[in-house]
Amino acid sequence: MSATRPLNIPWFALALLLLTGWLVYLLGPILTPFLAGALLAYIFDPLVDRLQARGVSRTAGTVLVIVFAGLAVFALLLVALPLFQGQIAELSQRVPAALDLVQSRFLPWLAATFGVNVDFNLAAVKTWLTEKAAQSGADWLPTLQTGALAIVGVLANLLLIPVVMFYLLKDWDLMVARLARLTPRGWMDAVTHIARAMDAVVGEFLRGQLAVMAALSLYYIVALWAAGLDYALPIGLLTGVLSFVPFLGFGLGMILALLVALLQFGDWIGVAWVAAIYLAGQLLESYVITPRLVGERVGLHPVAVIFALAAFGQLFGFVGVLLAVPLAAVLLVALRELHAVYEASAFYRGGYNGGSAEPAASAMTAPLLESRIQSLPRVHRGKVRDIYAVGDDKLLIVTTDRLSAFDVVMPTPIPGKGEVLTKVSAFWFDRLKAIVPSQALDIAPESVVAENERDQVAGRAIVVKKLKALPVEAIVRGYLVGSGWKEYQASQSVCGIPLPPGLAQADRLPQPIFTPSTKAAVGAHDENISFDETARLIGTELAAQMRDVSLALYKAAAEYALTRGIIIADTKFEFGLDEAGRLVWIDEALTPDSSRFWPADQYRPGSNPPSFDKQFVRDWLEASGWNKQPPGPALPPDIVARTSEKYREAMARLLG
Repeated sequence: MSATRPLNIPWFALALLLLTGWLVYLLGPILTPFLAGALLAYIFDPLVDRLQARGVSRTAGTVLVIVFAGLAVFALLLVALPLFQGQIAELSQRVPAALDLVQSRFLPWLAATFGVNVDFNLAAVKTWLTEKAAQSGADWLPTLQTGALAIVGVLANLLLIPVVMFYLLKDWDLMVARLARLTPRGWMDAVTHIARAMDAVVGEFLRGQLAVMAALSLYYIVALWAAGLDYALPIGLLTGVLSFVPFLGFGLGMILALLVALLQFGDWIGVAWVAAIYLAGQLLESYVITPRLVGERVGLHPVAVIFALAAFGQLFGFVGVLLAVPLAAVLLVALRELHAVYEASAFYRGGYNGGSAEPAASAMTAPLLESRIQSLPRVHRGKVRDIYAVGDDKLLIVTTDRLSAFDVVMPTPIPGKGEVLTKVSAFWFDRLKAIVPSQALDIAPESVVAENERDQVAGRAIVVKKLKALPVEAIVRGYLVGSGWKEYQASQSVCGIPLPPGLAQADRLPQPIFTPSTKAAVGAHDENISFDETARLIGTELAAQMRDVSLALYKAAAEYALTRGIIIADTKFEFGLDEAGRLVWIDEALTPDSSRFWPADQYRPGSNPPSFDKQFVRDWLEASGWNKQPPGPALPPDIVARTSEKYREAMARLLG
């Protein structure tokens, strides 16, 4: 296999995206119904697939889905239009009183306050409008014709949307299969991975956008109701629902709300309150709600979301505004792949000599099965980590490439594993430091060892505060899998915690649960213990703090990881106490070794999904006939390579 092939795939994907963007730019004026139909087909394809699985033909399922969607829109219009029609009629009855208010109160106030005199004569205005209509009728005719043509064009586009949706939805699986057949066989795994990542990102965008619409609708309804506006419910709902087009919901809603306020309130205080509500809502939408509910779901920084809206709107107009965030998210996936390729390249890793004509061979660091630091005293050797003393108050933790399976350390190292675990832990320690501090110190590990030992710590070691470790491991489970699934089948509980009946393997639990265990020595097995036993070991107050912190860490990490296409099914935390008796996060943080990572696009309740960790090793060991007692067998090269690849893929997804 060509060594350059992995580099071609992401570059090819990026070039394809750029070409697609150029075509969208050229065809923007006519693309709206086609893009809308394609988006609806993408959204409803899973529903048609379910109908097809129940024996309904693809064509019949497509028709049923489109009819159902059309009836839902029609029902919404039947409810909404009479409501708005009645409110418009009521508003029209208030117009004379509002005009009288302007003539009797507002204009005198302008004259008294600013010395501005406005001669407002309603009869004269009516006469002027009549004269203009008679004089300029011929001039208005082309405008009316243009307007009529525009209306016809809008109606044609609206009718075209279900037609496009029907053909795309009916042939969706066929088109995907044809694209898959066109993909070069050697690229299939990488292309499938990228496509699934993009699918997950766009799915998160759609869910996030629905959450934005719901949040804004609730905000405007409640805020306008609190301000005393008569039509808070329909105006707030309209503002929130139309927010999927940036500034459209805000602009239209604000105009309607201010109009109602002018007609309803006898002074300008109420009008000012309504204006303030909309200005505050726009700030919340632009800088808090959309960046958080949409941007963070798809892995985009809030500033990137705002820039994408402005840039795509400028380049592609209305179509660009509609597609700004999903296209930016899809582009982000391509850039992540390029980033991973760059980090794996010889140029990044130092194997490229800039002064030579050709790149040197890849200089991947040799696997480290066991560290041999002579300049520092070694205080402990664990399953994966070697720990050395740095003075009396600090430790050097070296994460080797050792792999432990079934609590036995394998004799074959996994290249790059220690580097992955160290980088991932450092990422989580920094990201979640607001929940609990970690023991990590900002000291370069190369600075505490001898010069000839630096290659053993580069990229795989960390200097930490020396703390007293608690004798309990904090385990949080968010999904029913592993030993928890076996226990649930027998007792409908996990670690003594009752769970609802009817759960399937790998089902998401109603709430994450805290299931602590003892800390076993190398070669021994950890044992689950109850919360009461944990309290007896470390004290009730500290046990409760450990539980609450562990659950908070898991929830924050799981929410973020999901935006990167990873489900954290369960994880293990370790804690220590500093000199003041405060809880501190120690050891490793949410790595593929301490957690069960699943690819979100392959998650199916009812079966155990593949993992981003040593699953290949465990599967091979189970099939090898090994008795799960030390020593472990040597691992085949292909199992080692695939396991190393999974560790690096997990890091690339999480860190971007």
